Amino acid sequence: MTEQLAGLRELARLIQRIEPNLAGASLSILAHDNKDEIANLLVEGFGVRIPVQHSSGEYANHLAVLRVGSTKYTFAQDWREVYISEINYCACRIPAGAHGLLVHHVDYPGVIYDVSRKLADYEINISKLNVSREQKGKNALLVSVTDEEITPSVVTAIEELPQITKVVSLQ
Repeated sequence: MTEQLAGLRELARLIQRIEPNLAGASLSILAHDNKDEIANLLVEGFGVRIPVQHSSGEYANHLAVLRVGSTKYTFAQDWREVYISEINYCACRIPAGAHGLLVHHVDYPGVIYDVSRKLADYEINISKLNVSREQKGKNALLVSVTDEEITPSVVTAIEELPQITKVVSLQ
């Protein structure tokens, strides 16, 4: 097993926490090389049998796509690490072992300030931040990767913000 790909198992465990019911999920392997290794690491991390399809094409740095109901997770790799690169077409970069939050919300002006302020109140430093939305005023996702661990009290504080629908700690 390549050491870099080993992070896929941990990323799959994160997805399994976010999506506890993987019934009906499907996994498509996009990578040209190491297809079986990628599939085995992800399925092992999910902890359940998931149907795996192999693509015939080669997709630059994309390794695989997991579909769970209407949610899509894309796994990618660069010269440094493996990471989740998209959640429902929302660009992000969540490497294995990352601390941080997924904040699902209804788009509103000030969400970046509100979440950042709460994290600052708990002396948590943001290392990466991505915000994407379906369209103005609709469902949106804020992904914050942090230097410090996110405690349950931080999750609760952010859940109390207006128009927040779901908060998930990455750890």
